[in-house]
Amino acid sequence: MNPSRLPRTPVLPPIISSSDKTFLVSLQSYIDYETKKLESSGQLDAEQQCTIYGNVFDKVIDYCSDYKTILTAIKREYDEFIARIKQGQREAAHRQRNLKVLACEPTTLMYYMKRASELTDRIEIIKNDSQRIANELQKIQEKRRPKTLQLEKVPPKAKIKPSTLIPGMTVEESLSMDSLIKYQQHLEARVRELRDDIKYKYVPMEKKHELDEKLKLSLYEREEAEAINKKMLISYRRRRVIADTISSWAKSNKSTSLNQTLTHVIAKENEIKDDIVLPNVFDDFDPRKITEAESLLEYVERFNELFVSGDYKAAAIFAANSPRGILRNLDTMERFRAVRTNKELYSPLMLFFEAVIGSSVIKKYTVNAALTLEGIKCALSCNRLDDVIHWVNQQRLTFSEALGDVISDYGEKKPYHRVTCLALAQLIYRKCSSFRKAALSMCLQGQVQGALNYTYECKQFLLDDYLFLLKHCATPELIHGLTKEWNGKPAALSVGQAVLSLLCTDHKDYGFQLLESVHRCGDSALEQVILNDVVCTPEGWVEIADECLSNNYRTLSEKIISIVTSQDGVVEISSKDEDAKIMEHIFM
Repeated sequence: MNPSRLPRTPVLPPIISSSDKTFLVSLQSYIDYETKKLESSGQLDAEQQCTIYGNVFDKVIDYCSDYKTILTAIKREYDEFIARIKQGQREAAHRQRNLKVLACEPTTLMYYMKRASELTDRIEIIKNDSQRIANELQKIQEKRRPKTLQLEKVPPKAKIKPSTLIPGMTVEESLSMDSLIKYQQHLEARVRELRDDIKYKYVPMEKKHELDEKLKLSLYEREEAEAINKKMLISYRRRRVIADTISSWAKSNKSTSLNQTLTHVIAKENEIKDDIVLPNVFDDFDPRKITEAESLLEYVERFNELFVSGDYKAAAIFAANSPRGILRNLDTMERFRAVRTNKELYSPLMLFFEAVIGSSVIKKYTVNAALTLEGIKCALSCNRLDDVIHWVNQQRLTFSEALGDVISDYGEKKPYHRVTCLALAQLIYRKCSSFRKAALSMCLQGQVQGALNYTYECKQFLLDDYLFLLKHCATPELIHGLTKEWNGKPAALSVGQAVLSLLCTDHKDYGFQLLESVHRCGDSALEQVILNDVVCTPEGWVEIADECLSNNYRTLSEKIISIVTSQDGVVEISSKDEDAKIMEHIFM
């Protein structure tokens, strides 16, 4: 018989469960609903479609828990690829604009040169017209003068251009004799004022150099006087010690000689360092301190002028670079916050934080915790996550647990930036020693193995911290890692302890799955787990059995009850009233 004629077994498609069908239908309905919604509003484009399918991919990842790590890595690679494409498009558009500008430069230069030649011709025409009008005016004035004045010839003191206007005077005033006389009197008065100022308000540079030399000499003499004063105080202190020693020796029983006592005191005194703190007698008259106070006052007044005039960018830079940090505080921040402008992208408050954090990097000082928290909140409210990443990487902020919570919450609200925000929060939590939240951030990123290594290596990780992880990120991989030995170290949680903690949360199904996985290894495996569990009491295992029974895990419940009741000293007591009266006489 020909083998090619043998009937082939038909290949059947995989059987899909009802829950998978429901999930796929819900995903398709979500895609159709979002697509129709964006089409009706005219906002449907490639980027919006990518966002819709990205959200669908996140739901698939959450649904397929067994392949969550692989799917998360695939989605991360797609997101990075899409980000690189967008960045390439932005760079291409930028280069295209630059290319257009370069292509238009010759034409623009030609138009500018043509316009310059036209303006040169027009200026020449205006000059000629002005000269002609000035000549006509001069002729009219000569005709209106009296004959006696015309005969007098006064030699001109300087070459005067009739076409040039007198500064500060209009054409009508320059043609009026009374106005010219008043203007001359004003100029003469101004000359007298300048001469008086030269005599009384200004001194030559040689005088300033002379005063500087006197100041240096005075400071040198003051330092010498302080040194002499210090020596005299040291001498006075030693003489005072000797005098007190002689006085106390005279009042004592004189068991030792005066010479021995003085020798001992002088030797002890020489061991003491001569570090006398002199009183600052001249502090109130120190010209440097007076100048500093005046400069601080002028600095604050200049900041207020810039702020009131509306130049918020300059005011923010002024506040950030203020001496002694007198304007880098929450009060100044509230002033910027109170400003209301139409430009939300560059709000005055954001300008203030950019200046403060930028100057902290240049001057190498750290922004305090309160300003750091408010600055990160402001940047995230403006969707400036890139600035937050840059600020955190500069290591010039004061990290706190509240700061990590703010960034983590922003990632929950913006799923597209969730991985980035979790990485930033993890860095901040580790810097501020918030170990449990650092491990939780690693688990939420899918780095369960790394989180387990971190928890077992961290000596400050306690039992409450492990229970915190189970409550907020219960995954099969994490539960398995916490209930098994890790690199030769004992398990962090016992099976009963882990199951009890899971029963108190919304992840009780994971607890039942853990018990079933142990039970599938054999009846002896479950018995060994219960008998070797020194943390979970028999009452706790009875509670677990009751929960199994109430959730349709009857076989598992009966097995646990049989193992618990078979232990020595454990007796199952009925909860009926008749049985409860058996021991009533003991408590009478």
